[in-house]
Amino acid sequence: MDVCTSTLPASWYTSNDLYTLERRAVFYKSWTLLGPVTKWPNAGEDYPNEIAQVHFIVRRASADWRSLKVFSLNGLEMRSHLSPTGLLFLALSDEAVSFEEFFPGLEELIAKADFTQYLLRRPLKYTTKANWKTMVDGYQECLHCAYAHPAFAKVYSPVSYKVVNHKNYSQHFTCSENPLDGLFIYMFPNATLSLYAGGVTSWRIMPQEDASSSVMEFDYYHEAEAGSKEFEDYFKFTRTVALEDLELAERAQINLNIGIYTEGLLNPNKENGVSYYQTQVLDMCSAQYEKEQEQDTSSSAQRPFTPKIAQMTDPTCA
Repeated sequence: MDVCTSTLPASWYTSNDLYTLERRAVFYKSWTLLGPVTKWPNAGEDYPNEIAQVHFIVRRASADWRSLKVFSLNGLEMRSHLSPTGLLFLALSDEAVSFEEFFPGLEELIAKADFTQYLLRRPLKYTTKANWKTMVDGYQECLHCAYAHPAFAKVYSPVSYKVVNHKNYSQHFTCSENPLDGLFIYMFPNATLSLYAGGVTSWRIMPQEDASSSVMEFDYYHEAEAGSKEFEDYFKFTRTVALEDLELAERAQINLNIGIYTEGLLNPNKENGVSYYQTQVLDMCSAQYEKEQEQDTSSSAQRPFTPKIAQMTDPTCA
């Protein structure tokens, strides 16, 4: 896979038609982290959710978290995966490869963390005025950290911050000596998992049919109860970082919407995480486009509009 040296064009952050292609090419063929198993504590209760306009229900059959399964709205069981450490993943369709093929080595990376010990203390869900990729762009680099996240930068030095890319996930490294303090993982395409400041934060950004907006899910997990000083200090610290990132993303989206920004170069060392995931998006969309072009005319007529390939080859890859 060649790596992009420039960003995706602004049209990829504003075009509803391009999003319909991303939905088929990326989201239907990926595994998404839904969260630690403590997000669904009650046996027999239905927990509805949605990703890329695919609605589903998470259900726990018994007190044993290993009984968690995911179902479509018509009652059919969907493809899911439970990690030994207590994380639930979902594939939206049968087009996705196996979990092990999609995330090779991920379970070994997180093997020392027991996510069943962190209870969900504060879930947040709301609409943000930014494309799903705008939020991922900000997470996948830390060039902005010293200026945009002053409190975070005092604890986790941006100078030593680096991103190491694996197949469909990226690990972010800080200067912390504790391997479970400052463990930041981006999981392609739209989820993150962060262990730092004594707790666990996981977010997912769900794309909407309006490409310039998304739905954010932030889940805050901790061993201490909500309302305790330990949890509230943790929440204040991590939430401040999240709000700083959200403000940056929404401001960037404004520039994308009105055409101030079209595309730009990526720093090969400090923005390698952005380059990696954007290349993955480009490659998957290109492959899907070519596949659909080969289908017969009758099938093509029934599909939503697909953007011209010229729109997809603007990024310069080397």
